[in-house]
Amino acid sequence: MTTLTPDRTEIPHTGVPGLRLVRSEIRKISTTNAWWMFGIGSLLITALALWANLAQAANQIAEARRPESLNLPTDLPPAEAARAQADFAAQHDLHAVVIKAAGTVYTSGQFFGLVLVVILGALVMTNEFQHQTATATFLVTPRRSRVVIGKLAAALGLATLFWLIAQVIDLVVGLIFFNNVGTSNGLGEWDVQRAMLLNLASYLLWGVFGYGLGTLIRNQIGSIITALVTYLVGFAGGILVFNLIHEFLIKKDWVLTASVVLPSIASQIMASPDKLFPESPDWWVGALVMIGWSLLAGGIGVWLTRRRDIS
Repeated sequence: MTTLTPDRTEIPHTGVPGLRLVRSEIRKISTTNAWWMFGIGSLLITALALWANLAQAANQIAEARRPESLNLPTDLPPAEAARAQADFAAQHDLHAVVIKAAGTVYTSGQFFGLVLVVILGALVMTNEFQHQTATATFLVTPRRSRVVIGKLAAALGLATLFWLIAQVIDLVVGLIFFNNVGTSNGLGEWDVQRAMLLNLASYLLWGVFGYGLGTLIRNQIGSIITALVTYLVGFAGGILVFNLIHEFLIKKDWVLTASVVLPSIASQIMASPDKLFPESPDWWVGALVMIGWSLLAGGIGVWLTRRRDIS
């Protein structure tokens, strides 16, 4: 006796699987109230930082244009006199002042913008456990590598979007400002271009770092608090701790330079158009440190996502 079975029609999947996963991850964020909160927060942060940086730039440019002479006391030690003359020359070098101001204006909002990005990176992973959708996600897409790549790409895409929004605002307003004060806009200078490019790199690296935190700490509130502590407290507290060590224990400049080991300080050194502080290392040192932290957090996150039981 022959048993007949109905033919099963294969329904082809449309689109690129990787892109579908990325769109799915972005949709999980964009359909929540958090998306609007982060978007409005990003706009407010950029606007406030831009306003403060424009005011500072206007004062610096006005100071550089003011014709003044340096009158030093006759009994001033030679080293202090040389330092005072160098500071005076730097403050009245209009070209250098414009370049520094342009690098700051065109990266306005970066400091607190990165806070939003690292939290978003963590939400990409912790949302699965917060809303108990992790099991369904990995059942629909059994190949965890695809899920990992999709989530990482979503974190990077969101970081790029937030950078782009801030960058467009900074550029438009900055170009109008420099045109009004009658100076060059600084866009043709490599130092300014480098600051803008490394600003993008900071957003991407903190997005990866946030993803790693979200994988290590599944609890959403716990991962967000850890991200805030790592970034905000790590920056202010790190500077304080290293300054105290320099002041009371090891009175060497390399102690202050060593503060670059903290990711929040490293990213600021990396994207700063000028030295963040006199003892700070070159920008590329901060870049290497930040890349190392992001690869470590992201690598552990990828490994855990592929190995750990999801329930």
